[in-house]
Amino acid sequence: MPRLIDHDERNEVIARAAIRVLTRDGLAALSVRNLAAEAGIATASLRRAFPTQDALRQFCFDQIRDAVATRIAALSGEGTSLVLAVLLELLPLDATRRAEFVAQLQLGSLALTDATLQPSVINLSADVRRACTSAVAELARCDALAAGSDEALEAERLHALLDGLALQLLWEPRADAAEYASRILTRHLDSLTGRSG
Repeated sequence: MPRLIDHDERNEVIARAAIRVLTRDGLAALSVRNLAAEAGIATASLRRAFPTQDALRQFCFDQIRDAVATRIAALSGEGTSLVLAVLLELLPLDATRRAEFVAQLQLGSLALTDATLQPSVINLSADVRRACTSAVAELARCDALAAGSDEALEAERLHALLDGLALQLLWEPRADAAEYASRILTRHLDSLTGRSG
């Protein structure tokens, strides 16, 4: 009797393999053949699942989005401490998040000229924007947002800060990356709450 395929498990194996290929060998190496070899899956089987390069690339985007969403959903707490934890989860502060970010950038560069990938990049950016909007809303909910703050503008500023900080951490790796990012974000959150000096 043939073994039943656990599609979630297989997708996770494929996603991890795709991120390894992208971070180690670059975008040009992300082919069905290379990915099948990396994941230890038959090329024909992988080709059935991803009949086009676009399907494979969109799958990679979706898997990264799902992984980040799962980690954020596992966080608990409230107020500034929860907000900080969520924001730190969106930065390349460990090997997993760094690899995911590199993969996003590799794939995202294609969206500049490939209209089929543009929705995936827009969705990723929208996810970060929603996280920033929720962060500012959480501060407001806990009465930790300065009176008269423009929540929409503050969410956009926070999004811009996160994007810039993520790129800085990628191009300028630091031994104290988590502490550095936490300091920068804490200072920004303090400015939102009116506690900055």
